[in-house]
Amino acid sequence: MKTPKPKKPKKVAVFYPTNGLNEKDINRRMLDKISPELDTIKHKFRTNLHGLKAMVEMDNPHRPSIDNSLRQDFGYGLLGISGKDIKLYSLNAFNLKKSLPYDQYRKVVTYDHFFGCLCYANIMLIDFINSGLNIDYMVNEWLEKHLYLWVVIRVTKGEHKIVTEKAEEFHDNKNPNYELEYNSKRNMEHYKEISDIGFLVKE
Repeated sequence: MKTPKPKKPKKVAVFYPTNGLNEKDINRRMLDKISPELDTIKHKFRTNLHGLKAMVEMDNPHRPSIDNSLRQDFGYGLLGISGKDIKLYSLNAFNLKKSLPYDQYRKVVTYDHFFGCLCYANIMLIDFINSGLNIDYMVNEWLEKHLYLWVVIRVTKGEHKIVTEKAEEFHDNKNPNYELEYNSKRNMEHYKEISDIGFLVKE
């Protein structure tokens, strides 16, 4: 009678705090995640930039149309959720993942676009304009260096409400300062009332 092979120990999810936002590390992780789709993403990015360029070059650009393009074509539409999800969690969301059945967990946890859809899309627009509307540069050089802008973090719905309210402080006027918002978020100021942020790693 054959001796049964010993079962491999089950991997356990471990939380590793990030101690801040490491843009190079996030870029690397996101590039690893989306590399099979990178050519498709770049093609979509190039196509969308041509449309955006035409709108920017109009004599009297229609700002709502530009904002809609930024939100849909470069915000939610450029990378799917799976492409942006590199297993970043708030500590509260991580603990809920370990303690709750999935059907309960998914009701109390959500994705937060760390920089905010319109914020990171407008930062992209500012860099696009500063490049002289150079589409080749944006596709071939800029995109891979700025993938961190699309990062999402799993947080509790209560935490998401807090960061959303913090972000709205930048949008109380008709001319929001996206560069100010971006720099504030890079310093994680909107996450000061949120539990620690870290990567889920299975060991």
